[in-house]
Amino acid sequence: MHQSFLPVGLPGALEDNPFSFDPAKAKAILAKAGITNATLTLDVENKPPFITIAQALQASFAQGGVKLDLLPAAGSQVYSRVRAKQHQAAIRLWIPDYFDAHSNASAFAYNDGKTSTVAGLNGWQIPQLSKQTLAAVAEADPAKRTALYTAMQQELQRSSPYVFIDQAKTEVVLRENVKGYQQGLNADMVYYDRVSK
Repeated sequence: MHQSFLPVGLPGALEDNPFSFDPAKAKAILAKAGITNATLTLDVENKPPFITIAQALQASFAQGGVKLDLLPAAGSQVYSRVRAKQHQAAIRLWIPDYFDAHSNASAFAYNDGKTSTVAGLNGWQIPQLSKQTLAAVAEADPAKRTALYTAMQQELQRSSPYVFIDQAKTEVVLRENVKGYQQGLNADMVYYDRVSK
């Protein structure tokens, strides 16, 4: 379980998980708001682990009084619907493009109205947070920079249209005689010229 936009392992990753499963509280919030027969659609890739996660969410939402209609499709269709802003909610996988907090912050906490950031695709107007994102990437002091990214993650937990639920882990198994292997953020970032056996 991981509930913020910076993954554990990146400098500044917020490891607080302030949200918990509480269907009774969800029902009470809906009742207080006068919402009955709440229904939501969820675009999801029709393959594991995405469809499995979506089915678990569907069962959990039902316990909280919300009907979650799954819209399974090929990944290209899900991403097309999100880019066209035709979704109510979607399950997406995200990995940083490079080992720096700005890689994710520029996607989730920045919207200049011109680029296709995740914030922009969700119609989230965040001028102040966008300024903070640009200030954080320019901050030279590591401690101050980390504090800026921590504050951004806390703000996104408080007010964003995203729900960060978990962080994937990839296990790499090596024989004892393999030396020098380092797994990067994705398969393209493995340098086999450094490996010896």
